[in-house]
Amino acid sequence: MGEFLGLIPEELLHPEKKEEFLMWLRELPIDPWTKKYVLKEWCDAVGIAMTEDLVRAVIGYPALTWG
Repeated sequence: MGEFLGLIPEELLHPEKKEEFLMWLRELPIDPWTKKYVLKEWCDAVGIAMTEDLVRAVIGYPALTWG
């Protein structure tokens, strides 16, 4: 299990809950880099590829967390 997977509510750990998960993650009071790690762990757990569009949906500007 990943470092952040335990933070995600169990009811959001399903691919069909993508929009609800993204909304939940956007509202978390954590920095953009940590949000990206949480997103990555969610994507891995539910079998969805992490894309630039998903990162943009969460943090707005993907280049902010590149590198």
